Amino acid sequence: MTTTRTGASAKDIEYHYDVGNDFYGLWLDDTLSYSAALWEGIGADVPPAVALAQAQRAKLRHHLDQAALPPGGRLLDVGCGWGALLTLATEERGVREATGLTLSRAQLAHIVALDLPGVQARLEDWRSHVPESRYDAIVSIEAFEAFASPGLTTTERVQAYTEFFSACHSWLVPGGALSLQTIAFDAGVDADGPVGAFFAGDVFPASALPRLTEITAACDAHFSLTAVRSEPRDYIRTLRSWSARLRAEQEKARQEVGADTYQRYRLYLKTCEVLFLRGDVTVYRMSMRRRRRPLTLTG
Repeated sequence: MTTTRTGASAKDIEYHYDVGNDFYGLWLDDTLSYSAALWEGIGADVPPAVALAQAQRAKLRHHLDQAALPPGGRLLDVGCGWGALLTLATEERGVREATGLTLSRAQLAHIVALDLPGVQARLEDWRSHVPESRYDAIVSIEAFEAFASPGLTTTERVQAYTEFFSACHSWLVPGGALSLQTIAFDAGVDADGPVGAFFAGDVFPASALPRLTEITAACDAHFSLTAVRSEPRDYIRTLRSWSARLRAEQEKARQEVGADTYQRYRLYLKTCEVLFLRGDVTVYRMSMRRRRRPLTLTG
């Protein structure tokens, strides 16, 4: 399969994620989950630290459920972060083998140190991944935003996303499922506007948010889309929790990364909250079932 070399490089990913594991540990939950939690059923009376951890684990369980990972099955986590999903799958779901892909050396070192049975973490772009055998389920949580670069046309972005879904189709067993979570544009903004420039310049270099229409067009030939949830309120509550925790640890955070980096993250978290509140962006949770064979689509 010929792939389009676009999206974030390892250097781009490390700009954001390799600021320091100890720094992220100050304000993320104990699993180091760095994506929108799932807050359904978690009331405002639950202590904040407990609530965030519960909501993050609920999100991880949701994706494993949607991916229909069978007991003892093989799992691929594309953009595995610090290994939260891999850990939960090992501890609660009895996975036989789990592979996590990351471009962050700091994240890789953290996962290796966890020494999870049956888990292999790789410092590897998904475009280079060649599995030993097919997976029963694939999960990708907020890595999709890094699969296309700013400045691409809609057609070029769809092509880049199609290559990802084609690869997932080839990696999955017949009937296998993919559970995807991604931040995406919702209101009338695009990758070349100020919101796109903020994400690509100040937050995630060389990354561009997709639109729902681009995702559905890209997956259609290879996957049947079985569920879509747009849940911006989940991200708003997650961002507020992160901001509060980072403020509470501001002295330690400044010691870890310096005052400028601390302030940049404070601004980034609050700006993202405003974007979700305004409806400029949302977070989608999408469930997909592998087609028996790729469709030939025209037009």
